[in-house]
Parts: sequence; structure tokens; C-alpha cells
Amino acid sequence: MVNFIMVFRESYKYINFFIRMMIAMSLAILALLAWFVLIVFVLVPKGLTVTEMFFLYFLIEIITITLFTILDVNFQWVSLTRKVEGSFAMYISRSIVIPLPILLAVCVLNSNLKAKWRSVLTALILIFLCLADRIYLWADLLTYRRWNQFSSALMYGVFILLTLWIGRWFIGLDKGE
Repeated sequence: MVNFIMVFRESYKYINFFIRMMIAMSLAILALLAWFVLIVFVLVPKGLTVTEMFFLYFLIEIITITLFTILDVNFQWVSLTRKVEGSFAMYISRSIVIPLPILLAVCVLNSNLKAKWRSVLTALILIFLCLADRIYLWADLLTYRRWNQFSSALMYGVFILLTLWIGRWFIGLDKGE
């Protein structure tokens, strides 16, 4: 019995160490993902001006923070990690990994590409956002309750369409419409 308790204590130490390393690794993975998003964002031609992108980025940032706060604190559907490394990783996610692909999708939808290419690129961006959610789950940064991948895709799709609508409204203000 004493041997079992000693083995359990040792294995608990290793499991605890593994969890801490996985959280630290999640910070590195999300930093790498953020660099990838930034590189793609810079390389893809945009259909919006810098002022319009600036306005939409901060709007997306406000909506993202509000959405995560409502889902975490009020509804308790999405629990965020309370660990320091995980919190930094989620700050990277909220500031870069989620807003820039949504802004990129709005830029693609406002571009002069053919409708087929616009829809294909927007679908790829939506798939990327859903895969990023899978990374958050794998790294234990988020815990979903009463949630599935379709709900995530629907949320991001509505988010892209809402931002597109607000962007077109903002562009119409500049033209005096």
C-alpha cells in the first residue's frame, strides 16, 4: 500500500509537470500561430483602406472581448484558463489570431475577386478559425460547455457577416451615402 501511495505521488508530480509544460507550449504555439496570421495578413491584397481596416480591427477587438466575457462570466459556456501562461496565450488569441482573420475575410469579401474565389477564401478563413478553436481545446485554454464545432463555425460566420455589414456602412459614410 505504501508503494502505491509513493507511485501515485510521483506520477502526480509528472502529470502536474506535463500540464505546466503543455500550457507553456500553448503560449509558444499561439505565438507561432499569431506570426503565421500576421504574415498571411500582410501578403493578401486587401479591398479596404487603412482607415477602414483600423476602424474594423478595433471594432472586432471590442466585440471579441465582449463576446468572450459574456460567454465566460455570464453564461459560463466557455471557461477560460486561469493560469498565467494560458492567459497570455488567450490575450494573443483575442488580439491577433481571431480579429485579423475576420478582418481578412471582410477584406476578401470587399475585394474585386470573382465571387467563387471570395467565397472559397472566406470558407478557408472560417475553417482556420475553427481549427484554432481545436488548438485552444487541445491546449486546455478553453473549456466548452454545451458547445460544438458547428456552433463555433456559426458564431464566426455571423461575426464575419456582421463585420462586413458594419464595414460597408462605414465605407458608405465616407462616400456620403
